[in-house]
Amino acid sequence: MTGHGGPTGTHAGSEPLRRATAILGKKWHPVLLYTLLTDGPLGFNDMKGRIDGISDKVLSEALDDLQEAGLVVRDVVEDKPVRVNYSLTPAGQDLEPTIEELLEWSHEHLVESR
Repeated sequence: MTGHGGPTGTHAGSEPLRRATAILGKKWHPVLLYTLLTDGPLGFNDMKGRIDGISDKVLSEALDDLQEAGLVVRDVVEDKPVRVNYSLTPAGQDLEPTIEELLEWSHEHLVESR
């Protein structure tokens, strides 16, 4: 892809891409989306148990980001005890092909660290 930027050096069509990468480019966001795609809906502790190396604080912040972006919904389940489940919105579910393509690309082009 080639082209010249506008007066500020930004490609005219890049704003939607910047908005998307602001969400998908964060370290844990694609992993959380993938986890909810494959195992969701999940409670906070169930999700934390499936994602190696994420802290409570980072998980909480990432879930807040994804909720704000309209990709994840937080549902309070009125059982005893009351619990919270996280699941994907339709917009979050629409990312499945993108997440799958990223996984496939990674398997084909990135060397596993040992």
